[in-house]
Amino acid sequence: MKLNIKLLILLGIFVIAFILRFYKLGDVPNGLYQDETSIGYNAYSIMTTGKDEYGKIFPLYFKSFGDYKLPIYIYSAIIPIKLFGLNAFAVRFPSAFFGFLTVVMFYFFIKEITDKKNLALVATFLLTINPWHLHYSRATFEVSISLFLFIVGTYLLSRAFKKGKSIEFFVGTCLFILCIYTYNLTRLLSPILYFSVILIYKNELKKISKGTFIISTIFSIFLLTPFIISFISGGGISSALGTLIFSSAAVKAPLLELRSYFINIPPIISKLFFSINAMILLQYLQNIASYFSINFFFIAGSLHGNHGIGNVGQFYLFELPLFIYGLILSLKHNSWGKIFVLWGIITILVAGATREVPHATRSFFLVVPIIVCIALGVLAVWKKIISIKISSLRIGILAICLAFAFYNIIYYFASYYIRFPIAYAKAWRTTDKELSLFLAQNEIRYDKIIFDKDAGFIYSSMLFYSKYPPLDFQKTSMREADTSEGFSNIKSFGKYEFRTINWDKDIKIPNALIITDFLKKPKDLSALTIFYYPLRPIVLAVEQKIISYPFREPSYVVYETH
Repeated sequence: MKLNIKLLILLGIFVIAFILRFYKLGDVPNGLYQDETSIGYNAYSIMTTGKDEYGKIFPLYFKSFGDYKLPIYIYSAIIPIKLFGLNAFAVRFPSAFFGFLTVVMFYFFIKEITDKKNLALVATFLLTINPWHLHYSRATFEVSISLFLFIVGTYLLSRAFKKGKSIEFFVGTCLFILCIYTYNLTRLLSPILYFSVILIYKNELKKISKGTFIISTIFSIFLLTPFIISFISGGGISSALGTLIFSSAAVKAPLLELRSYFINIPPIISKLFFSINAMILLQYLQNIASYFSINFFFIAGSLHGNHGIGNVGQFYLFELPLFIYGLILSLKHNSWGKIFVLWGIITILVAGATREVPHATRSFFLVVPIIVCIALGVLAVWKKIISIKISSLRIGILAICLAFAFYNIIYYFASYYIRFPIAYAKAWRTTDKELSLFLAQNEIRYDKIIFDKDAGFIYSSMLFYSKYPPLDFQKTSMREADTSEGFSNIKSFGKYEFRTINWDKDIKIPNALIITDFLKKPKDLSALTIFYYPLRPIVLAVEQKIISYPFREPSYVVYETH
């Protein structure tokens, strides 16, 4: 009977996980940020022409804006785009689908690693409602697929070593290699995690036959060949140079500025304490320390407009004491606790080597060890509460704990579905869709449509929402020379141009439209139309008085030339 109840609970968790990841998927977040439209349009271009936006046939790396996106997500998006059309739901479908599958596999993964069904059940429920995992399952993030592959790969390797199943070792190895093609950071993280698992199970390696090792090695070389060949090319290691603190000019510049203040001190001291290598090492240690932020994980979360909702942590506040308690307990479980501790340490060490820390996307894989620690804490606290002999005290403590947890969860979902789409409309480029559809409907009436570069409109939005024919774009697109970081800015395609506006001259161009930002608009010109972000409340404190009023922020302004 207990097993049946647990099975029903597990199925209920899976149903909740599916609903939370697919409910209003195309509407919340409200809009598509530039990576989403770029990924979606490139998948659409591959589907219809077999080429990406640059005209490359089935590429390994997609240059996109110049940041070289990896292939797994883009190719995964082709099927939903074929089924549902080029829209927000379709381009986010792989994230939601693999996010849901991650929840399903997470139960079996935890049960396999720990051999504890109750822990697996609690951890799976916590992952189901986790703000971090939900956020990244409901938008176009490659790491949603990466985490799924890591979990299934580790699950299969564990089974292979425990039970000597060769096929599971082979498949698990292949999944870790596929991870390399999902997200830039996994090119470093995946091999480290893979060999860490091998090291943990080194005493069980003898259970895997030599033939399996040979076949796995040969197939691994085959899968890795494209990565190895392209390692030093565009999209390879060069695409990560601007992100790693050891090679990023944006990181080195302030360090060199600091060093310049000490130019007159004795050279031996300057070289010893203020060499660029010493300061980068200090920066790396500071980056690592940033990942111990309670504010980031349990209070405000990521403040990046696309990586969080700004008023809730990556985890719920009620989970903080449970995490601390569970972390202490996990260190005592030498049989399996070290797997999750090592997983967390490796993720922090790798994510700490990049700039802009703490970074929610690059540290996304921390969700696994932290969830496990919280689940351990939940079970331990539950055991202590139900062991209280005074029933009124037991019920009172349990009611307070559940009420606080319930409030945290309600607060998050209300914030996510009601506040977040409005407050973060600008970050998710909400008005890009309205503008793109307006232009697509009216472009036949004009000879030229000019986007002011200062408006910040991303060309991929126009391509995505208008379903611009990929062959036409490939034939007519003109680009500026690549920047030093490899980014490629569009100059024009078809009748669309992207450049700085010379108002005295451009307003006299016959039969054209000019799109600019509201703050950049000329005062003496009458706009054809203005696009606005959603109405939101403004609440200000003026001395001891609180003033509130509704506000609708203007976005793009369209002018018609005469």
